[in-house]
Amino acid sequence: MALSVLLLRPYQRLLVGASKWSRLSSVLSGHSLGRIENKPISTAGAPETLTSHMHGLHTLQRQLQQIAPVLRAGYPPLVATTRRLSALSGTCGVQESSMENVGLNGADRMVEVEWSDGGVSRFPYIWLRDNCQCPQCFKRDSRCRLILMSDLDVNVSPVRVESQARGGLLSVEWSDGHQSRYDWQWLKERCFSPQVMSERGKGWQRKTRLWGAELTHDLPKADFPVLLTDDRALYDFLVILDSVGLVLAQNVPCDVGQVERLANRVAFLRQTSGFGKEFVVVNKPNPGSDVAYTPAKLGLHTDLNSYSSKPGVQMLHCIEQIEGDGGDNSLVDGFNAAHQLKEENPDAFRLLTTLKVTFRHVGVDYNKYFLLQRQNVIRLNDQDDIQSISYSDQSRTSMLDMPADQVQPFYDALKSFNTIMYLPGNCVRLKMAAGEMMVFDNTRVLHGRSAYSPDSGTRHLQGGYMDWDDVYSRMRVLEMDHGIKE
Repeated sequence: MALSVLLLRPYQRLLVGASKWSRLSSVLSGHSLGRIENKPISTAGAPETLTSHMHGLHTLQRQLQQIAPVLRAGYPPLVATTRRLSALSGTCGVQESSMENVGLNGADRMVEVEWSDGGVSRFPYIWLRDNCQCPQCFKRDSRCRLILMSDLDVNVSPVRVESQARGGLLSVEWSDGHQSRYDWQWLKERCFSPQVMSERGKGWQRKTRLWGAELTHDLPKADFPVLLTDDRALYDFLVILDSVGLVLAQNVPCDVGQVERLANRVAFLRQTSGFGKEFVVVNKPNPGSDVAYTPAKLGLHTDLNSYSSKPGVQMLHCIEQIEGDGGDNSLVDGFNAAHQLKEENPDAFRLLTTLKVTFRHVGVDYNKYFLLQRQNVIRLNDQDDIQSISYSDQSRTSMLDMPADQVQPFYDALKSFNTIMYLPGNCVRLKMAAGEMMVFDNTRVLHGRSAYSPDSGTRHLQGGYMDWDDVYSRMRVLEMDHGIKE
């Protein structure tokens, strides 16, 4: 079947070793950056070994498509971030092993396991009892604990432990008469050693690719009809959205309702009090209309900073576009701009991560709405990684809850950040054509719009939002259902 999704810039881990670069370069040198298609190869009636080789060929074809553009252009560096849950399971892979010896350490209240591949793991009594995997204590199909804290004896102790099934199972008999069994791999993945916990923590991270104006001509692109039917294409699309923050869907039907079709394929639309499930961006000269519903220039901003938990993903579908000048979008990687600010002006970065701005959104659309929230312009997580950007000159209020002598330094910091964002080297310029849809990370990517004349024709966009939690849920389900390991 044809390549399920057109990703000109996949920004994923390369799936081939460095030793294959020269051969792949020669194979790909004749291809343009357009669609590279798989030719259908039938394996009907083929012997098992041939079918296996055909599967390997299909895998290589996918790899070639993913790295084709990588061979012809450089990328900005990867940046590790724990800004939110990744789509990974949260557990780390472990080497094949078994339990050589098991014993009790009563003084420390630990079960100690000596592994065949070396090393000793220590598991607290209470943790083992709380996490018993038997049907009375744990519901496997929904992965829910059944034992309640009110029924748990936190001073429970084992009376006997032993290794069973050739070191594959740990059997524990408890002082309350309960019996538990734990698989070796389950235990090893949950080991409390610093090394294993560090490896496990990597499952909660994503590698974020920073970008600037160079992305203008090499936007990640996806085929909209294929996203609606091909699970692997959808998964690849969401991985790119997570790591790059921006994907352009193409071949979208030019009628309303396509934003909801994509959202429903992933999860569902995030309804907002002001705009409902979807919103239409056209020139609306009505009192109380949002500034986006005018032909005026829109500065770079993230949407709905006035929410305590603003929507994480935004979709903008171009149904009709003016033919004249104007109406084009500017897109900026806010994480990239924030990293530049941190390097060039640490004091400004510190102020924008510690002092808060009040954002307000008032008007009439789907409903009357009055949203108000205080946010850091640059929000960090507990590991001081950049987690989100909240920036909008349009909705920033005059209320500043900070000492008066910090106001001028704060404005200086805000101006420095703004200047970096508007640097030509940081801005992607894009005028969407009818039938295209921008999908981007609203906690990271700032978007703006140049002014246009209403006399130039009709500019008709439809937009909507999703939450990252729901996107990540969909990614994990796709991983489980299709055995995807990234």
